[in-house]
Amino acid sequence: MEIDKPTSVVSDTGMFVLIPEWVIDLEMSSGAFRLYAVLGKYADWKDGMAWPSRGTLAHQMKSSVDSIDRWLKELVDIGVLEVSRRLVTTPSSTTTNLTNLYRIIRTKPVAPSRKVAATPSRTVAATPSRKDAALTISTINDIHLRTIGEIDVVFSEWMTAAGKDPKRTKLDAKRRARIQWALDNYPKEDVLDAVRGWLNSPFHTGKNNQRKVYNDITQLLRDSQHLEQMRDLARSPKQNSDLPAWTTLQTILERDDKDKCG
Repeated sequence: MEIDKPTSVVSDTGMFVLIPEWVIDLEMSSGAFRLYAVLGKYADWKDGMAWPSRGTLAHQMKSSVDSIDRWLKELVDIGVLEVSRRLVTTPSSTTTNLTNLYRIIRTKPVAPSRKVAATPSRTVAATPSRKDAALTISTINDIHLRTIGEIDVVFSEWMTAAGKDPKRTKLDAKRRARIQWALDNYPKEDVLDAVRGWLNSPFHTGKNNQRKVYNDITQLLRDSQHLEQMRDLARSPKQNSDLPAWTTLQTILERDDKDKCG
């Protein structure tokens, strides 16, 4: 009889994180070591990429964000972690910070020989200008965004804006389909703004007849009308906070709630 192969590796006590022995042998604080393990929970096994928010990491570590920043710097300094900032610039030239992109390093770096590490000439080692450096960082961030997948980027940004716990929030088929539809029909920057725009809407943040927060990503990206309203709220909150469509939206959403309960 043929035995089905497991789709994932689990221990008798649940999921686990593998830490290379060479990392264990490094000198680091206990907090930095534990943070490396926590990042391993979120990291893709193939490329080591992860993008949890610093607030999520602080919650996992039961520590402050300042402590997370200190341990992140320690991990970067000893060469077991790379950190990249992710920025999104909207058409209105507004720059927004996304969660950091992390790459945990599992393969031990090979120390170069003296010959390979010979000091280059001044011409080769010329310091790039600020403009060149900014362009390099932007290019790297664009590559990282494509690597980790635009759907995952949008979902991660929505979880951060909504304060969702990544361990308890799933990217199910319905949510994935709505994000895919949005990305197929709108620029990525529009979709990212749309999943944040609800924060500028009193109705969506709970000031409605039901006193309920309406911020599920399937509602924000329900159709073109809602996506565009959320996008515009993110970019011009004062001009769009009193749109007449909210009355109609309230009727629709409250009717949906009654149908679910009925």
